[in-house]
Amino acid sequence: MALFGRQKYESETEVEEPTPTLVEPVVRAPRQPVTPPPAPATRREGGVTVVGKGISIKGELFGDEDVKIEGRVEGKIRLAKNLLVGQSGVIEADVEAENINIGGTVTGNIVAQNRVEIVSSGTMIGDIKAPRVIVAEGAHFKGNVDMDTSKRPSLKGDTE
Repeated sequence: MALFGRQKYESETEVEEPTPTLVEPVVRAPRQPVTPPPAPATRREGGVTVVGKGISIKGELFGDEDVKIEGRVEGKIRLAKNLLVGQSGVIEADVEAENINIGGTVTGNIVAQNRVEIVSSGTMIGDIKAPRVIVAEGAHFKGNVDMDTSKRPSLKGDTE
């Protein structure tokens, strides 16, 4: 008998093919549809503007929404809402805002309608005028504090 075009010799022994074993089929969970990442947030009233670590601004910064500073700002800042100075943020400016939270470094005088908070990583050099002032343990502050609430500080209409 010929095996793949070759004749079988009597001296050769016939080798039995191994019996195939049953392999259990791999059951895979159905593929979940890939969800695209959410669309970039659109500007909405009351949003937050972020000045990133690699950004430096010289001049005046005015606005009607919250601002977070992670970069550097020199000049003047006047906001109708809140200012948050991140740990990497550096401000060399006079600042006016409703609430001010300092986690980085601020050099200049600040006026807040409501509250100023210097967190433990924050450094403030200058005068503070606000009805409420909070200085956390570990924070650095050099300056004067005026908490006189009889005359609320004004954010609008002031010019120097």
